[in-house]
Amino acid sequence: MPPPPANAPNKGNRYKGSFESSLRLGTDAIRHRLTAAIDVEREEFQNTTPSSFAFQGKRSTDNVGIVGQYELLINDAFSFGASIRHDENDRFDDPTTWRVQGSYSLPTGTRVRGAYGTGVKNPGYFELYGFSDGRYIGNPNLRPEKSEGWEAGIEQSFSDGKATISATYFDSRLKDEIFTTFPAPTFIATPSNRATLSKQHGIEVALAARPIPQIRLDAAYTWLHARENGTVEVRRPKHIGSFNATVFSKDERFSGTLTVRYNGRQTDVAFTNPSFIPVRVSLREYVLVNLNAEYKLRPNISLFARVENLINEQYEEVFSFATPGRAGYGGVRVRF
Repeated sequence: MPPPPANAPNKGNRYKGSFESSLRLGTDAIRHRLTAAIDVEREEFQNTTPSSFAFQGKRSTDNVGIVGQYELLINDAFSFGASIRHDENDRFDDPTTWRVQGSYSLPTGTRVRGAYGTGVKNPGYFELYGFSDGRYIGNPNLRPEKSEGWEAGIEQSFSDGKATISATYFDSRLKDEIFTTFPAPTFIATPSNRATLSKQHGIEVALAARPIPQIRLDAAYTWLHARENGTVEVRRPKHIGSFNATVFSKDERFSGTLTVRYNGRQTDVAFTNPSFIPVRVSLREYVLVNLNAEYKLRPNISLFARVENLINEQYEEVFSFATPGRAGYGGVRVRF
């Protein structure tokens, strides 16, 4: 869902407070960690558009989240973790989500790992009550999105940790996905929940290496199979890749990074048909190149510069929406 326009006539506030406490137990060989946390959040929204099509007035949502987490580490080789969260929400159902994960390191430098978890994402206030005259109407009947997924992976280190290669298989499902629809007879955009299930699975491969202290290399590739009710999902490229090369001065005060990102061909939805029936279009693949550099004047003060889209690639992430061309930035960064 796109963010509201900059001139959208609505106002909102968010207040949040959190408390967390941990307890560590065990010996050098076996370590336990128990964590408890509580999140209290309040969101407020007011639509100020004078229209009979839009909700007029104020809305607020209070949410209290209670979290429990357990972590176990044995001989720095086996690790296990489990967490659970329960939310008390005065607008939506009170969900309970959880996650378990574990890993084991072999003497050969090989590490195997796996995880399973669930999640919930509530719709935003603009999705519920937002309004843009003639362009967008919120839907107060939206349901939260619900997801579940698992992953399993393996990684291998080489040359005393100077290089690591890893591979991960993942599988996830999304229910009640929020998307934009254009119902007749007005065909004005409004969000809705999909009645079908979104299924995604794929493989991620990554390489990290620092052959000498002055050079660091990182590369990653993802193959994705994404289907919604058996149809290829829009804006989900099958192939994604990236490469980063960073050079450091001997004192590490200077660093420069070259980043190359590849985004494969993907489909999108367009309303080019005069009958306003959505049609599928193909967005071409593209490569983005970024370059950045930093020089530390002092431990907490540095100069930086970066160039984004160095080769001025012409590309689309969303059909017919313009994307930035070549741009340069520079400044001073101060850390406190």
